[in-house]
Amino acid sequence: MEDNFKEVLKEYRADIDKIDKSLVDLLNQRAVIVATIRKLKEKHNLPLYDAKREEGLINNIVSYNKGPLFNDNIIQIFEAILRNVQILEKDETL
Repeated sequence: MEDNFKEVLKEYRADIDKIDKSLVDLLNQRAVIVATIRKLKEKHNLPLYDAKREEGLINNIVSYNKGPLFNDNIIQIFEAILRNVQILEKDETL
């Protein structure tokens, strides 16, 4: 039974590693799109931050949540993503 437990645990951890890689890939894809939007907004002299867009984005994200994470957890995760993207938006090399 101990050997089976270790093998099952190893498989679950491998699944988590694959999901983590996908999350990192998706976050970087998102960052590239954000950088593109930043350049477009600058070209048209629009402000980078849009409070209504952010509110709508959070509302959309909450509507996608089917659990088991609570909506508050999802909101906290995406607020961290948004804060980090705002840091990227200030990077002139993008």
